[in-house]
Amino acid sequence: MTSTHDRLDRIELELATLRRSHARWRATAMAAIALASVGVLTGLAADPITKLIRASRIELVDDNGKVSVALSASEQGGQIDIWAKGGANVGRLAASESGGDLSLWNTAGKPVTGVYASSGGGRIEVSRGDGELAGYLEATADGSDLALSRAGNEQAAARLRVNKDGSEALLAKADTNTIMMFGVTPKGSGVSIVGQNDAEVAYFGSDQNRAGMLRLGNAAGSTMLEAGVGDHGGELLARNTTGQGGALIGNGDNGGFMDMRNGDGKAVASLAVQPNGGGVASVCYASGQVAALMDQGKDESGTVQVFAGANRMAALGGSKTGGLLNLFNMKGKAVFVAGSASDGTGGILSVRSGDGTQVVRASAEPAPEVAVYSNDGQQKRVISAPTPGTAANAPATPAP
Repeated sequence: MTSTHDRLDRIELELATLRRSHARWRATAMAAIALASVGVLTGLAADPITKLIRASRIELVDDNGKVSVALSASEQGGQIDIWAKGGANVGRLAASESGGDLSLWNTAGKPVTGVYASSGGGRIEVSRGDGELAGYLEATADGSDLALSRAGNEQAAARLRVNKDGSEALLAKADTNTIMMFGVTPKGSGVSIVGQNDAEVAYFGSDQNRAGMLRLGNAAGSTMLEAGVGDHGGELLARNTTGQGGALIGNGDNGGFMDMRNGDGKAVASLAVQPNGGGVASVCYASGQVAALMDQGKDESGTVQVFAGANRMAALGGSKTGGLLNLFNMKGKAVFVAGSASDGTGGILSVRSGDGTQVVRASAEPAPEVAVYSNDGQQKRVISAPTPGTAANAPATPAP
């Protein structure tokens, strides 16, 4: 049986053993903590960059605690805002439905610059200090568009457009609707000046055939003067205020021509070149029907013709022996013919019936005489000049 003294000795031995075990565990734990601390510090010293920061908004503040930069998220995507020292939001870079947007404001809060992405490309806008749009540059589906405006009016004062077919520019005068446009297309190029109410008052460029042309109009836009190139050469057309009448100068099949037109656009006086190289001048009725004609006839002699409607009433011309006058009835038959005889140098006169049958003939050579014919032209009576030395009142000898 163990005595009380033996039990006390055993308890003291167990306590001593427990103390030594606790001391060893404590030393081991402290060593492990020390090693872990060294490892952490070594890792931080080797790679100080934080791999990931997650936040819905990040703000950078100045020494006074005011926000200078903010990174945030919106329904369209990310957004970065910048504030000036005075607290004005002066810049923003953000995502939009079409891409990215960059907006700049002045310290008064007015927009001054914008850069935007769109389905057609990019767009840059520049504004004045009060926020009024001053101009923009934009990419389009097949080209680009540049517009500039003057203060107090955001309507384009200057504009340049470029597309797949060519380019065009526009310049507008201040405080009016007068503008100048010029451009280039596959069909040519031109300059156009537009006045009030979008009426074109001047154009210089190429026509639909790529030939040069000039067009001038009045304030209402009606063309008053037009110069161009026709099938045979240059043409100049001057109109009256109705846009119909005026004058036309140009080139035809045989050479130059000129038409004077009335208010209905009908030529009432004309000058032209004939196929034989000679000239022709005509005067017309209001309907455009020829009333009188003067031209180069045969044998390089001039002719003058007078018309009544479509019928020629008179003709005056020349031949190798002298002048010739014809008068016609409404059937076109010559009823009076006078002129220089073709077989002499004297005059000859012929009076004819309605069907053109000669009924009276008078000639000066070889001997003066007057002959009167029957209606059928088969019989005649001749009145001859008296023979020198005979009575002047001697009766005439009847013709058989």
